[in-house]
Amino acid sequence: MNIPLVNLKLQYKKVEKEILKGIKEILKEQRLILGKYCALLEETIGKFTGVKHAISCANGTDALILSLMSLGIGDGDEVITTPYTFFSTASSIALVGAKPVFVDIEPKFMNIDPVKIEMAVTERTKAVIVVHLFGKLCQMEKIMHLARKHGIYIVEDMAQSIGARKNGKMAGSFGHVAALSFYPTKNLGGIGEGGMVLTKSGELARKLKMLRVHGMDEKPYTHEIIGINSRLDEIKAFALYVKFSYLQEWNKKRIENAKFYNEKLKDLPIVLPDLEDEESHVFHQYVIRSEKRDELMEFLRKRGIQTGIYYPLPLHLQECFSYLGYKKGDFPCAEEASAKSLAIPVYPELKEKEREYIVKSIRKFFRA
Repeated sequence: MNIPLVNLKLQYKKVEKEILKGIKEILKEQRLILGKYCALLEETIGKFTGVKHAISCANGTDALILSLMSLGIGDGDEVITTPYTFFSTASSIALVGAKPVFVDIEPKFMNIDPVKIEMAVTERTKAVIVVHLFGKLCQMEKIMHLARKHGIYIVEDMAQSIGARKNGKMAGSFGHVAALSFYPTKNLGGIGEGGMVLTKSGELARKLKMLRVHGMDEKPYTHEIIGINSRLDEIKAFALYVKFSYLQEWNKKRIENAKFYNEKLKDLPIVLPDLEDEESHVFHQYVIRSEKRDELMEFLRKRGIQTGIYYPLPLHLQECFSYLGYKKGDFPCAEEASAKSLAIPVYPELKEKEREYIVKSIRKFFRA
C-alpha cells in the first residue's frame, strides 16, 4: 500500500465541481478581495463557534500577529506560551516586539500546563497564547481563571482545533481573541493560505478590521493606526465555505479513526492519545509516543505508510530563540514529546482496509 499522512486529492474530489463553479462566478464578477464570500465565511464560522465577530485574513500566522496587535502587545511585554507547538505561535510574539516566555506542557495531552503558566507570570506578562495541540482543547476553565486573577489576555491558537468543544463551548470562544489557520492540511483546509481571528469584543473587531488593511477604516487612504496587508481573497473564501459544510462529518470520521487505533493498539508499549470525551479532541493529528519512534517511523515508511514528527525540536532549543537564554533540560515534558511523538494517518478519507493495514504494521513492528 501507499498511504499518505494527509490525502488532499481525495478530499478535493468531493467538492471539486462546486468549487470550480464558484470560481468561475467570482472571476466573471472580478470582485476578488474581501467580497461577499469572505463575509459569508466570517458569518458562518462566527455562528459555528459562538463568537460574534470573525475577521478573515491572509494566513494563520497573520491571525496570531493581528491578535497580538489588536491587544496592544509590543515592546517590553511578555507573552507566555508553549515550546511544543508550530513555530508561528512564538514567532508572532517576537515579531510584534514582545518577549516569548515558554512554560512546559502537561504530559497527558501535551498541552500547556496551567500550573506552569501561573508560575511564569510577572508584572510584564500581558498575555498567554494557548495552543489546542493536535485538536485537543486546553484546560480552558483553569486558564481563564488565571487570566482573570492576574488581569492578562488569553489568545487561543486554534489552528488545529476548529470544531472541538468542551461543556458546550467551542474552541475559539474561551479567550479574548482566537486565531485560526486554513492551511490546506488543517481540519478545515483551504485551496491555499488563509486565516481568521475571532473575538467577542466589538472594539477589538473594529481594530482588527483596520489592522488587516494597513490601518484603514471605511474611508479609503485614511489611516487611523499602522496595520499590515492581510486580506483573504474571494476564491479561497468560497472554497472554505464549500468545505465547511463537511467539517463536522470530517471531524467525526477523524474521531472514529482515533477510537479504532486506541482500541487496536492499546496493549502495545506506546502512549496513545487519551480520548477524554467525544468532543474535546478533533484529531488534526493522531500522535502516538514511543521509545522506538525513529525505528518505527522507518519500518512504516518501508511498508508504504507515511508518518510525521510534530515537532522534532521544541522552540526553546531553536537557534533563533537562543537570545532568550533557555537550555536543554529546561522543559523536560516538551523535550520528551519531541523525542517520542509520531503522527500516523487519521484523515477522514482513510479507508477501513488502510486503517487495518496501519494497525497490523505497527503490531508487526513490536512483535519483531
